Amino acid sequence: MYHPIKNKAYILVVLIVSLLSGCNMGPKTTEPFAVKQIPQKGHFGSDVDLEMHEVVAKEILPAGKYIYIKVEEGGREFWISARKQPIEEGTAYLYNEALMKTAFESKEHQRVFDTIYLVTTLIPKKHGGESLMNNKMDDISKKAETIKNSVVSTEERDRLYHGTVKVSDLVENPEKYAGKVVELSGECAKVNNGIMGKNWIHLKDGSQDDFDLVITSATEIEKGDKITMRGIVRLNRDFGSGYSYDILVEEGELIQ
Repeated sequence: MYHPIKNKAYILVVLIVSLLSGCNMGPKTTEPFAVKQIPQKGHFGSDVDLEMHEVVAKEILPAGKYIYIKVEEGGREFWISARKQPIEEGTAYLYNEALMKTAFESKEHQRVFDTIYLVTTLIPKKHGGESLMNNKMDDISKKAETIKNSVVSTEERDRLYHGTVKVSDLVENPEKYAGKVVELSGECAKVNNGIMGKNWIHLKDGSQDDFDLVITSATEIEKGDKITMRGIVRLNRDFGSGYSYDILVEEGELIQ
């Protein structure tokens, strides 16, 4: 005898099995390409790639102080950024130090890069090759060592001590505080550890949170920590690779 309900159930089961089988037979997706990352070396953080890369410039987006370049390496394309310099499409370049950033916003181009690599030194392959790159990296290492050795003594810090300030105070009158030791209290909104031998702490205190104030310190701070730090105000600091600051508080010491 014909049973419409049983027959409909049977047909439904057959359709489900067919769909599942079809999915298993379809093409398999792969993870988005990312440039190979290597373990932490020396004083550099785990987000810093120190492997030698040879890339070919495919597309160029100039900006004020920096330049954005879509490059190709081993058949893969991705974006890097370097200090502004003449770049030719189709030319091979070398680099061996880059900081990976995700959701990186370029306000000049009104664009957000899903992933971009901030390159410390980018040189043409045809002009010196790896030997020139190594010389450049030696210069960078010497510069980092000079910064490290320029720490102000305790006596000098006491002489330069100005007192407690807010972020808005620094923004409104940066020249007033340039070279002075100040104290700031607030919340760690973001931190990048182990870059150029320092931890880069982004502090918000509620007075002017649209300004990204950064404090460099040897102390490790966690995101969300409520802190008070004492450091030296310095203006117009440019370390390359996107690390450029109109106002920067350096040699930060954790007070509480």
